[in-house]
Amino acid sequence: MKPNKNIPAFPPLIFNVFKPARMSSYDVVRHFKRNLPPGFGKIGHFGTLDPFACGVLMIGIGGAARLNDFIHEFLPKTYLAVGKLGIETATGDYTSAIDQRDESLYLKNEISRFPVQFLEERFREKFLGSYMQPPHKYSASKFMGRNMHEWAREGIEVKKEAVQREIYYIQVIKYSFPYLAIRVTVSSGTYVRTLFTDMAQDLGTLGSLISLVRESVGHVSTVDALKPKDWPKDKSPEILGRAKRVDEVLSLGNYFLDSNQVKGFKNGAFLKPENLSLVANAQFSSEYFWMLDEEKNLLGLAQKVSEQELRPKINFHSLDQV
Repeated sequence: MKPNKNIPAFPPLIFNVFKPARMSSYDVVRHFKRNLPPGFGKIGHFGTLDPFACGVLMIGIGGAARLNDFIHEFLPKTYLAVGKLGIETATGDYTSAIDQRDESLYLKNEISRFPVQFLEERFREKFLGSYMQPPHKYSASKFMGRNMHEWAREGIEVKKEAVQREIYYIQVIKYSFPYLAIRVTVSSGTYVRTLFTDMAQDLGTLGSLISLVRESVGHVSTVDALKPKDWPKDKSPEILGRAKRVDEVLSLGNYFLDSNQVKGFKNGAFLKPENLSLVANAQFSSEYFWMLDEEKNLLGLAQKVSEQELRPKINFHSLDQV
């Protein structure tokens, strides 16, 4: 019997990749797709990083892309943003021309002299916690099946309702008027360009970004990200040693299954937690758990539907993963 070419030869793995500026997220995925060894299954990234930005871009293979919603839900993102006060661009960053300038004396004589501590306290008071934010018109947010930036570049104004986001952390790194550097940790889906513009407006002026670095997603950071020189070449399998298991990236509780339980999980059977061995407490969720066999091979993800039952949510050994 010939092997099924649709079944990934590799387990679900995630590459922590450093995306350079002036390169799209899809360009990075395309490079990996062309240069990874055969048998990686479907490939995808966990959250678009705008071309003008750089930093962490996680790429999943071997069924890992099925965790996209979980990565977004559970892992906050930290950014280092540098913006310029007193200017406004259509895109909210340096990739488009300046549309408007603030020539007011208030900007030059007052805002220019605000101390760092005052700025930090003001931003934290105003923006920490729940934050309502509409998707930026120049963004990858979808409207009628197309990215909003596609509509915008055709001159069509699309307005979407504001969505609740979470701002977990704000730090003013440096203020050298008119340049302001901030570090923020935010929930998935938060547009830092829009957040910076809102911060500038709260001060009483305009603002647009000149640089943006995604420093981390959860505990996956730029410190050990794969720089372009380390990206895969010529389908060499050596690159697989630089990938992370999905359960290393997304820390959840782990259940070990014996051979009979493994068979049941693969067949979609509900399992009773009382009959399983819980070896790690959940860090991000008490609802979802990794399921492993006795050799610590990752089988998939289960969802706790009651105190008495776990149901298979993602089975990495099922054919529907490809």
